[in-house]
Amino acid sequence: MAPETHPGDIDCVRTWSEDEFAAAAGAWQELVARSDVDPLFMSWDWQWLWWHHHRQLLGGTLAIVACYAGVRLVGLAPFYLRSVPHRAGIRAARMEIIGSTYRDGRGVFSEYLDLIADRAYVDEVVAAVGRHLRADRRWSDLVVGNSPARGVAASLVRDQLAAVSLVRETDPMESHRAELPSDFQTYLRSLSGGIRRKVSNHRSKLVNPQLVVAGPDEVFQVFDQIDAFHLERWKAPQYVGVAREFHFALARALIARGSLRMSTLFSAGLPLAVMYNIRIGTTEYNIQSGFDPAQAVGMSPGYLHFGYSLEEACRDGIRRFDFLAGEGRNRQYKQDFVTTEFPLLTFHVIRAWHLKVLYRAHGLFIRWFAK
Repeated sequence: MAPETHPGDIDCVRTWSEDEFAAAAGAWQELVARSDVDPLFMSWDWQWLWWHHHRQLLGGTLAIVACYAGVRLVGLAPFYLRSVPHRAGIRAARMEIIGSTYRDGRGVFSEYLDLIADRAYVDEVVAAVGRHLRADRRWSDLVVGNSPARGVAASLVRDQLAAVSLVRETDPMESHRAELPSDFQTYLRSLSGGIRRKVSNHRSKLVNPQLVVAGPDEVFQVFDQIDAFHLERWKAPQYVGVAREFHFALARALIARGSLRMSTLFSAGLPLAVMYNIRIGTTEYNIQSGFDPAQAVGMSPGYLHFGYSLEEACRDGIRRFDFLAGEGRNRQYKQDFVTTEFPLLTFHVIRAWHLKVLYRAHGLFIRWFAK
């Protein structure tokens, strides 16, 4: 394959207004298609709706950096600014990537966050955004949360910002991805015997099992069922406040594109397990799952539901099932599905001198205390 070339240098770097962001769906998605970013979490739908539903809660100000080669959009650094508390009661202005609220549980969790760069302009976008950020005196620290360990944002931090800032690479985690064949039986044979029983053989314990994919008018009932199961098992619902508003708005957008897959596994006419998935291209993302703990006797409702969903994914031409990051209640169950781990990091760039002193002192204290 011939190397990708570009027709000219980046000659314009500027920040977008709120109106430009709201009207940018077409240009944003065209750039996503010319980049290597995740097509769900870095899509215009996810990013715009996340910002729209969090800006007031966080008191944020939009700070998206857009790079152009002539009239061609070749790079986006989707940042926002907000005031945050640090250790010792210090408050400072933070630049943070849209989709992230670093160590602030009020925000909807996003993964694979990164800069969006045309494949032919990656180095130029990194350099241009780096210059723009170094010249922007508004921020004291900068955070890119839950980002690919070797993504574009990682290059920005390591190559452009580390020389003038204290860089912390924190909160490592791994997403878990299963590559799927076209034949579900082939996939089943790749599982261990014990997991195969949970996923498939225990279907015999169900009474008239049915996997029902919710239609447009039934989607919000599935959200309520997830909440009911979570309330019983975890003593707290999942979809309340900003999270409910965001996911309901996202669901409406995904329904219009045919990308939403909300399903319920029934046994004896009763809901046994529910699942909130999203399909983008040949990838299916498992956003949220839940099951009835009262029926989890002698079988694993969640594993059974995954089995049915994975079978349908294979049949429908899905080639990657992304379990995303996070662990189960007692163990990392996602490894049971023959997954590959994809490393994610949070990059914390500290520029203000007083914050550098604060974080270095804290790091020294932690290391001394650990001895």
